[in-house]
Amino acid sequence: MKPIYIFFGLFFVWSCQETHKTSRAVFIGGDIINPTNDYVVLYDTRDQIDTLFLNAKNRFAHRFSDFKPGIHSFVHGGKHQSILLEAQDSIMMHINTHDFDESIVYNGDGAKKNNYLINILLKLEKENSQTNEAYAKSPFEFHQNIETLISKNLHDLQLFLKTNPNSELFKKIATASIQYHYFMRKELYPYRHFGKNNLTNFKELPSDFYAFRNDIVYNDIDLKDFYPYYNYLFPHINNLALEQLFLTKKGFNLDDHKLDYTIRKLELIDSLVTNTMIKNNLLKYTTRNFISNATSIDQSYILYQSFLDKSSNEKDKKYIKNLFKNAQGLQPGFQLPPIEVINNKNETLNINTIFDKTSVIYFWDNASRYHFENSHIKVKTLQKIYPNIDFIAININAMHTNVWRNMIYGNRFKIDNEYRFSDPSYAKKRLAINHIKKVLIVDKDGVILNSTVDLFAPEFIKLLKFYD
Repeated sequence: MKPIYIFFGLFFVWSCQETHKTSRAVFIGGDIINPTNDYVVLYDTRDQIDTLFLNAKNRFAHRFSDFKPGIHSFVHGGKHQSILLEAQDSIMMHINTHDFDESIVYNGDGAKKNNYLINILLKLEKENSQTNEAYAKSPFEFHQNIETLISKNLHDLQLFLKTNPNSELFKKIATASIQYHYFMRKELYPYRHFGKNNLTNFKELPSDFYAFRNDIVYNDIDLKDFYPYYNYLFPHINNLALEQLFLTKKGFNLDDHKLDYTIRKLELIDSLVTNTMIKNNLLKYTTRNFISNATSIDQSYILYQSFLDKSSNEKDKKYIKNLFKNAQGLQPGFQLPPIEVINNKNETLNINTIFDKTSVIYFWDNASRYHFENSHIKVKTLQKIYPNIDFIAININAMHTNVWRNMIYGNRFKIDNEYRFSDPSYAKKRLAINHIKKVLIVDKDGVILNSTVDLFAPEFIKLLKFYD
């Protein structure tokens, strides 16, 4: 059971009293233990942004003057979480950045529903640690297992609602949290079980394996800010594209037809999704992922043009245009742009001055402790195999110096080859860092040798032989 923090009390009572004075206007506030910067960013259902600065006691507060019920989100130090806010809610939250999601505790009017949502999220994420074993099961066993888990979790939700009556909006979002999580796992199953180029085995799936697809709503406005919804839609559209290509292209091989595959995904998004916000988000991230990992500028340009034809968001178009431009400058043979990095002595340096020999640059984000630890552990092994290659870690967050150092020292990692960006936002754009597993391989002068590899890809160890 999570602890209730007594010192919250006075702050919460004060906020509630103030809230009652304003006819129960919606209120959100909280405190942050071990903050990594001095503010929290709050996103509302219409994408308006409020920056809430922490006071001397690391507390923040916000009262909505213009409010629309629905999923909101808050971000601190690169870590984010969703919160359901409805009329008359007055919620306080407690967060410890050392264990962000697991530490969140809500108090006040509207707290119980949000504690339920964060707890079901953590429960389902914990299940994901066992997914490799689950994907090894036969199609029928996997199908039966998923159906059982859906039924059990929906039954538990009904028990919660018996003692905690709630709005229809909460019921919808809680149900979606459960269903879309398991629907996502079903969409991923064929790829994980049969392999990416053996999907002709779709015929082995039970006839009702994808029966739930008949009830999928592609334009659910209540879920447009809810990431479990997007976590489902991406693999779902991936599968639809693959299924179509396997039917129309004899001997289709995903490795050889990535451009055809991604163009088909954009076409499906454009035809299936009418809500402009949901459509534009799906188009943006699908295009971003391709351009960030493409080895051919010509193919990136073709996809870029397809994206421009379909997106109606001018901000997204500008973002993808800049991504395409930056990706062009990250091709082998080009020198790294003069990004500023900060070393462990707090010195600011041009990134091109820190290389003494061929170097692998990998990145980490304090929002993903699992990746932070595993990437460093993997690199420790690689360093023994390839002593002639340097491995350089760069943190991509705007972190306080002491917080950055403490994360490294706290895990007993050496700090000599650790850096962080002077301007993370600018650096991530210039280096087209859109997924944390991205790796850059450069020579001693900072000239790019490879910019499309993945630190955890099976072929990565073998690839390093060419640069040793």
